[in-house]
Amino acid sequence: MTSDSALYPWLADPWRALNAHLELGRVPQAMLIHGAAGLGKTRLAELFAQKLLCERPEEFACGECAGCRLFLAGTHPDFIRVHPTELGKSIGVDAVRQLIAKLALKSHYGGFRIVMISPAHQLNINAANALLKTLEEPAERTLMLLLTDSASALPATILSRCQKLPVGPPSLALACRWLEESSPGCRGGILLAATGGSPLKALALAGSEILERRRMVFSEFAAVLLGSAEPVAVAERWHSQPHEEFIDWIMSWTADLIRLRSAPDGGEPRNADLKLELQPLAARLNLESLFEYWSLLLQTKRVLSGQANRQLLLEELLIRWSDLRRHHA
Repeated sequence: MTSDSALYPWLADPWRALNAHLELGRVPQAMLIHGAAGLGKTRLAELFAQKLLCERPEEFACGECAGCRLFLAGTHPDFIRVHPTELGKSIGVDAVRQLIAKLALKSHYGGFRIVMISPAHQLNINAANALLKTLEEPAERTLMLLLTDSASALPATILSRCQKLPVGPPSLALACRWLEESSPGCRGGILLAATGGSPLKALALAGSEILERRRMVFSEFAAVLLGSAEPVAVAERWHSQPHEEFIDWIMSWTADLIRLRSAPDGGEPRNADLKLELQPLAARLNLESLFEYWSLLLQTKRVLSGQANRQLLLEELLIRWSDLRRHHA
């Protein structure tokens, strides 16, 4: 197995779970692989798909047989990818109809056929409905792998027809060790805090200006609470920046504030580099207000994926945040 196809260390348990199905001769017809972005769900699914298509697999695919060569070249006819045609677009019903037509034909090599649908939560309602019968009655030796960062966004009809395989984040120690090995001196702990604990996102941002941007955003976020910055003005400055990134950071800081307010001596916050700044903010807030703000953040996160006015969303978040200073503990 080449280094660029290696299994990430935190995927060992999901990999064992997949192989247990194979050892028992009971590979599911449909499996939902779900977990946060940046944990390697695609790598996990691809390694398993390659093993199923390999002519002489062991722990992993051999990487050398005709099946592996076709798979690694992206030309194996029994491995079918279904994904949006453009970034941010949905997977439409035509893509699913084309898939169904392909599955009506026989396997090219007489073995497994693997379909990987990613991200599955971007199936639109017509596409999801068209997929149901295929999930219920797939062709023989066909495995449907659905990958998602947001299982809750999938219709219940799809969820009920799939076996679930969760992919959880690694421990902070394991993620930091892997990052240090992959990019020595990259300040892994802070990068992980900035990316919600995602090692792959953290590695992709190593050497970028993200840590400075995060520090700037936190300073302005704190200033809004303290009354030294105007919420609408800050929202206007943030408007041209990556909104999803900012919301993720604010959610992480709010979670730490809740943690610090609940148990001031309960250990390090996730954003350990900001602990000295977070502690005095936590002292100014009460838990009820923080939980209400957390609910607003969750709602904003859901709405952000749609067609909402993002400037207004940011303004509302920051205005509500500034209002929390009126509810001192």
